Amino acid sequence: MSDPSPLTRPNAHLDSPVIELASSADDSAFAAMMAELIRQNLSDHPHKRADFAAMQGRVALVAEDAEQTITLHFRGGQLRVHNGLFGIPDLVIRGSSENLIDLSRLPPNPRFKFLPDVRSDVARALARALVSRQLRITGLGSHLLLAHRLSNVMSIH
Repeated sequence: MSDPSPLTRPNAHLDSPVIELASSADDSAFAAMMAELIRQNLSDHPHKRADFAAMQGRVALVAEDAEQTITLHFRGGQLRVHNGLFGIPDLVIRGSSENLIDLSRLPPNPRFKFLPDVRSDVARALARALVSRQLRITGLGSHLLLAHRLSNVMSIH
Protein backbone atom coordinates (compact mmCIF):
# COMPACT_ATOMS: atom_id res chain seq x y z
CA MET A 1 0.00 0.00 0.00
CA SER A 2 1.37 3.43 -0.88
CA ASP A 3 1.79 6.35 1.50
CA PRO A 4 -1.34 8.38 2.12
CA SER A 5 -1.51 11.76 0.46
CA PRO A 6 0.20 14.64 2.30
CA LEU A 7 -3.24 16.16 2.82
CA THR A 8 -4.36 13.20 4.94
CA ARG A 9 -1.15 12.71 6.93
CA PRO A 10 -0.77 14.73 10.13
CA ASN A 11 2.36 16.89 10.13
CA ALA A 12 2.94 16.30 6.40
CA HIS A 13 4.03 19.94 6.19
CA LEU A 14 7.12 18.95 8.23
CA ASP A 15 8.34 16.43 5.62
CA SER A 16 9.99 18.63 3.04
CA PRO A 17 10.02 22.37 3.48
CA VAL A 18 9.56 24.39 0.30
CA ILE A 19 12.29 27.01 -0.08
CA GLU A 20 12.56 28.91 -3.33
CA LEU A 21 13.93 32.07 -4.84
CA ALA A 22 11.46 34.49 -6.38
CA SER A 23 12.33 35.48 -9.94
CA SER A 24 13.46 38.87 -8.59
CA ALA A 25 16.17 37.11 -6.56
CA ASP A 26 17.62 34.92 -9.31
CA ASP A 27 20.74 37.09 -9.59
CA SER A 28 21.15 37.86 -5.87
CA ALA A 29 24.01 36.01 -4.20
CA PHE A 30 22.74 37.22 -0.79
CA ALA A 31 19.26 35.78 -1.43
CA ALA A 32 20.69 32.48 -2.69
CA MET A 33 23.03 32.23 0.32
CA MET A 34 20.23 32.82 2.84
CA ALA A 35 17.89 30.35 1.11
CA GLU A 36 20.62 27.70 1.08
CA LEU A 37 21.54 28.39 4.72
CA ILE A 38 17.96 27.79 5.86
CA ARG A 39 17.54 24.78 3.55
CA GLN A 40 20.73 23.19 4.90
CA ASN A 41 19.84 23.92 8.53
CA LEU A 42 16.45 22.27 8.13
CA SER A 43 18.09 19.28 6.46
CA ASP A 44 20.80 18.95 9.12
CA HIS A 45 18.42 19.59 12.05
CA PRO A 46 14.98 18.12 11.25
CA HIS A 47 13.65 19.16 14.68
CA LYS A 48 13.71 22.78 13.40
CA ARG A 49 11.05 22.00 10.81
CA ALA A 50 8.23 22.49 13.32
CA ASP A 51 9.31 26.11 13.86
CA PHE A 52 9.70 26.60 10.11
CA ALA A 53 6.22 25.17 9.48
CA ALA A 54 4.72 27.56 12.05
CA MET A 55 6.33 30.69 10.58
CA GLN A 56 4.04 33.26 8.97
CA GLY A 57 5.24 36.68 7.89
CA ARG A 58 7.86 38.70 6.11
CA VAL A 59 11.37 39.45 7.33
CA ALA A 60 13.54 42.00 5.55
CA LEU A 61 17.30 41.55 5.90
CA VAL A 62 19.29 44.65 5.00
CA ALA A 63 23.05 44.24 4.59
CA GLU A 64 23.97 47.91 4.70
CA ASP A 65 27.65 47.51 3.81
CA ALA A 66 26.81 45.42 0.73
CA GLU A 67 23.79 47.59 -0.17
CA GLN A 68 21.67 44.43 -0.42
CA THR A 69 18.12 43.89 0.83
CA ILE A 70 16.13 40.68 0.68
CA THR A 71 12.73 39.71 2.01
CA LEU A 72 12.09 36.28 3.48
CA HIS A 73 8.39 35.53 3.02
CA PHE A 74 7.32 32.64 5.29
CA ARG A 75 3.97 30.96 4.71
CA GLY A 76 3.54 27.93 6.97
CA GLY A 77 6.22 25.52 5.75
CA GLN A 78 7.08 27.55 2.66
CA LEU A 79 9.70 30.23 2.16
CA ARG A 80 10.09 32.45 -0.86
CA VAL A 81 13.12 34.76 -0.91
CA HIS A 82 12.69 38.05 -2.78
CA ASN A 83 15.30 40.57 -3.79
CA GLY A 84 14.59 43.96 -2.21
CA LEU A 85 11.51 44.72 -0.15
CA PHE A 86 8.46 42.62 -0.92
CA GLY A 87 5.26 43.72 0.75
CA ILE A 88 5.32 45.18 4.24
CA PRO A 89 7.84 43.34 6.43
CA ASP A 90 6.87 42.28 9.94
CA LEU A 91 10.52 42.40 11.00
CA VAL A 92 13.37 44.43 9.54
CA ILE A 93 16.91 43.48 10.53
CA ARG A 94 19.53 46.03 9.43
CA GLY A 95 23.24 45.78 9.92
CA SER A 96 26.50 44.75 8.35
CA SER A 97 26.78 41.52 6.40
CA GLU A 98 28.89 40.19 9.25
CA ASN A 99 26.16 40.95 11.81
CA LEU A 100 23.52 39.23 9.68
CA ILE A 101 25.70 36.15 9.22
CA ASP A 102 26.46 36.13 12.97
CA LEU A 103 22.73 35.64 13.58
CA SER A 104 23.17 32.16 12.08
CA ARG A 105 26.11 31.42 14.39
CA LEU A 106 24.28 31.98 17.69
CA PRO A 107 24.75 28.81 19.73
CA PRO A 108 21.88 27.46 21.84
CA ASN A 109 21.91 27.79 25.60
CA PRO A 110 23.36 24.53 27.01
CA ARG A 111 20.52 24.20 29.49
CA PHE A 112 17.57 25.77 27.64
CA LYS A 113 18.05 24.78 24.00
CA PHE A 114 15.23 27.03 22.79
CA LEU A 115 17.19 30.14 23.88
CA PRO A 116 20.52 31.43 22.55
CA ASP A 117 23.58 31.19 24.76
CA VAL A 118 24.00 34.83 25.76
CA ARG A 119 27.45 34.07 27.18
CA SER A 120 28.88 33.12 23.77
CA ASP A 121 31.30 35.38 21.92
CA VAL A 122 28.82 35.67 19.03
CA ALA A 123 25.98 36.74 21.33
CA ARG A 124 28.19 39.32 23.02
CA ALA A 125 29.29 40.72 19.64
CA LEU A 126 25.66 40.97 18.52
CA ALA A 127 24.68 42.63 21.80
CA ARG A 128 27.44 45.23 21.31
CA ALA A 129 26.19 45.82 17.75
CA LEU A 130 22.63 46.30 19.03
CA VAL A 131 23.70 48.73 21.76
CA SER A 132 25.85 50.73 19.33
CA ARG A 133 22.97 50.64 16.77
CA GLN A 134 25.19 48.94 14.18
CA LEU A 135 22.50 46.23 14.22
CA ARG A 136 18.87 47.33 14.36
CA ILE A 137 15.74 45.22 14.55
CA THR A 138 12.38 46.85 13.84
CA GLY A 139 9.12 45.08 14.69
CA LEU A 140 10.61 42.90 17.40
CA GLY A 141 8.10 43.92 20.06
CA SER A 142 5.06 42.87 18.06
CA HIS A 143 6.64 39.88 16.30
CA LEU A 144 8.79 38.29 18.99
CA LEU A 145 7.70 34.74 18.14
CA LEU A 146 8.57 35.23 14.47
CA ALA A 147 12.00 36.57 15.49
CA HIS A 148 12.55 33.63 17.84
CA ARG A 149 11.62 31.10 15.15
CA LEU A 150 13.79 32.91 12.60
CA SER A 151 16.73 32.70 14.99
CA ASN A 152 16.12 28.99 15.38
CA VAL A 153 15.83 28.12 11.68
CA MET A 154 18.81 30.33 10.77
CA SER A 155 21.09 28.89 13.46
CA ILE A 156 23.66 26.39 12.23
CA HIS A 157 23.66 24.75 15.69
